[in-house]
Amino acid sequence: MLLDIRRIFSTYDAPVHWEETVDCSAEDFPGYTVDEPVHVDLTATLNGSVLELALIIRAQVSFQCARCLEDSSREYVFEKQYPIRKADFSDPDAELPFTKEGRLEMKELCYSELVLEVPTVLLCSDDCAGLCPVCGCRKPCACTQETNGAAVDERLSILKQLIL
Repeated sequence: MLLDIRRIFSTYDAPVHWEETVDCSAEDFPGYTVDEPVHVDLTATLNGSVLELALIIRAQVSFQCARCLEDSSREYVFEKQYPIRKADFSDPDAELPFTKEGRLEMKELCYSELVLEVPTVLLCSDDCAGLCPVCGCRKPCACTQETNGAAVDERLSILKQLIL
């Protein structure tokens, strides 16, 4: 999906609002998937010679919790601001993915923002207790080391003082 930024520069008479969904389900994300379409809300406002892009991205991310290994999903919302100058179109090191014609590749931008903004360690909830080191079940569980008969490795017994 392409947004013609060069045309916005040349025909600007009022702020431009663009709202769309972008399918990122086939993209390879690090440790999660984005199965539902990503909602993109963009507003372009020309201030002098700089086009200010205000971007809001909403994405439902599916993942396996890093602590308890349960399948989970969570919505992430990111707001970004980008100042664009006409010279950015020909700059190969521009922050945004422009084509030679001055169009902004929205799918690539969404992918980049998601990779940069979604945390690297994903949890089903902020207070997830994880898995029990004795029985392997999700905490809180019914077992304790004493009732389960599990022996504590003597080399690790010093760490038990930290829990007290």
